[in-house]
Amino acid sequence: MPIYEYRCEACGKQFEKLFLSLHRVPAEVACPTCQAAPVQRLISAPAVHSAGEGGRSEGDTADIAADKPPVFGRKELNEAFRTKDQLRDQAQSGE
Repeated sequence: MPIYEYRCEACGKQFEKLFLSLHRVPAEVACPTCQAAPVQRLISAPAVHSAGEGGRSEGDTADIAADKPPVFGRKELNEAFRTKDQLRDQAQSGE
């Protein structure tokens, strides 16, 4: 999905436009501020993704632990069943 940057030639406003595919980029784009059609597409820096371990760069290693889901093993499952039973018993007794 390309994101293009534009500058309106009428009001000078700079804006971005996201398109779902390259085939859906229209020939003319209107300024969202003044609705003028003469806009200039700007050259912008490309986004680069490196293919490291799991698609992460070296600077992202500190966030790996935060991205992992919490451990849910047998102990946690048994606790969940106990809590479920307690809640069911409370609901049946009207507490």
